[in-house]
Amino acid sequence: MRALAVHLKRRRPAGLGAVLMLALLVPHQAWAWLREGHTATAALAYDILEQRDPEAIAVILRLMQAHPDRARFDGQLGDLAGRAGERRMFELMAIWPDAVRRTPYDHPSWHYSPRIVSPMRTLIPFAFGSAHWAFGHNLAIAHDAAASDAARAVALCWVMHIVGDMHQPLHTALWMSWRFPITDAGGQWAWVRASPDADPERLGRFWDAAGHPAELALAHSGPVEAKLTPDPSPDGETLSPDPETAFARWAAHSRELAYDVVYEGGRLKLGTSPGSAPVLPSDYVERAQTVSRTQLTAAGRRIGALLSGLR
Repeated sequence: MRALAVHLKRRRPAGLGAVLMLALLVPHQAWAWLREGHTATAALAYDILEQRDPEAIAVILRLMQAHPDRARFDGQLGDLAGRAGERRMFELMAIWPDAVRRTPYDHPSWHYSPRIVSPMRTLIPFAFGSAHWAFGHNLAIAHDAAASDAARAVALCWVMHIVGDMHQPLHTALWMSWRFPITDAGGQWAWVRASPDADPERLGRFWDAAGHPAELALAHSGPVEAKLTPDPSPDGETLSPDPETAFARWAAHSRELAYDVVYEGGRLKLGTSPGSAPVLPSDYVERAQTVSRTQLTAAGRRIGALLSGLR
């Protein structure tokens, strides 16, 4: 892992032009999976490490004692202690990058790796954002025993969060068409209604809530997490010698889901304003829930595998 860390630290993010384009195309209000989705993946990762490598949990908790924003965690942990407190710490780590937006800790471009998935992708055939670089950069620091505990703690939070973000299809994809000539910004400029009597909402917000806002708008991660599968079996992609290659595969799969399921291959009707929001197909919500739970499960398993062996 030390050799891997040295290799990953040599990588650099995309240039200023790509970052500026990202700022134009992807509004910063998009929060993948909302709070509840991220906490569910973190709790699942904890459960997997508890079975596979409990020593890694102890290392993570030790490193988090040195986190430069530790007071924030302590305030949210309250009186929780023991296993419940440890598990809650993992949940708070996964949502920390969203909690510190617009602060010195914030890195807006690290949340995204969007690529145009519509037929107009030939006009702009590259991805925006720095999520891929940030993943490798932070994973290397997290596993680098020579790095400071504070730096490793921050890096761990970002690894957990970025992996979760990349499993939300609309954090990896943009739709560009004559109706959305400068893209739909990952569903942030496309409007839909979940049912005939539902209020209009952004397509991105719909998918951030795993296809059913009422399902996720519950306390902590329990209701969501209960629908995930805590199978601790190793993930071959994650445990390969090159985690960045695995990460690229995960993002590519999310883009495939965006094209096939989110946008229905271009057949999904989308509004350009709340007033023009069409009602989603009758079976769309159910398919969105199924895909989202599968993606959340995969993210939790992969986070657990990535952190296994941490010392």
